[in-house]
Amino acid sequence: MRRSDRRGPLVALAAVAAVGLAGCGDRDHHDERGSHDSALAAAVQVEAAGCQAAASIGAGSFIAEEHVVTVAHVVAGARHVHVVLADGRRVDATVVAIDRRKDLAVLHVEEDVAPLRRGSMRQGTAGTFTVYRDDRPVSLPFEATAAVTIDAPDIDGTGSSLRSGYRLSADVEQGDSGSVLVARGRAAGVVFARSTATGNTAWAIDISEVDALLAAAGDDAVDLGACV
Repeated sequence: MRRSDRRGPLVALAAVAAVGLAGCGDRDHHDERGSHDSALAAAVQVEAAGCQAAASIGAGSFIAEEHVVTVAHVVAGARHVHVVLADGRRVDATVVAIDRRKDLAVLHVEEDVAPLRRGSMRQGTAGTFTVYRDDRPVSLPFEATAAVTIDAPDIDGTGSSLRSGYRLSADVEQGDSGSVLVARGRAAGVVFARSTATGNTAWAIDISEVDALLAAAGDDAVDLGACV
């Protein structure tokens, strides 16, 4: 059984792929192909065990050397965390930083995987994010319909937290939380929720919100707190 997010009115998600401009030359096509391949290679499926009979499933990507970004609500309270790499291997992961207010976490994964460079995007930007389907990484499309400041509940339901992010036009499923939005070849956001009231609408945190967590990440596992 595949378990993933229990988010109330907001449920985990994923999103949408860039459409090439008519008239692009061979070099543009080559660059786009290279960015697509890099995004697939950097993406992982996250498996967190210890809170339920079935593992909690999410997504993530390498955004720094041996470091993967994902969402906190997938790994909170977990006793064991693993990631499935693009080549199909399932390896250990250690949560080395977590922000339960902004719903972000950083994992240390001791693998030689090229990380995505980080960038930014604005309203109207289109790109891809990678999710796992039948144990394989698959690119899906998204469009950022608005750049917004999101006031969303923390994962413990005890308050809310402001975070920079995006409203997305996106077709997402449970288990896709933590997938990284890639625009113009760079990581730009982290999907954390979808709307249960409006179809094809999702929400992502701006990748810059991860900077403080990466700076604080050490070598040791951190306290993951209670399950959610």
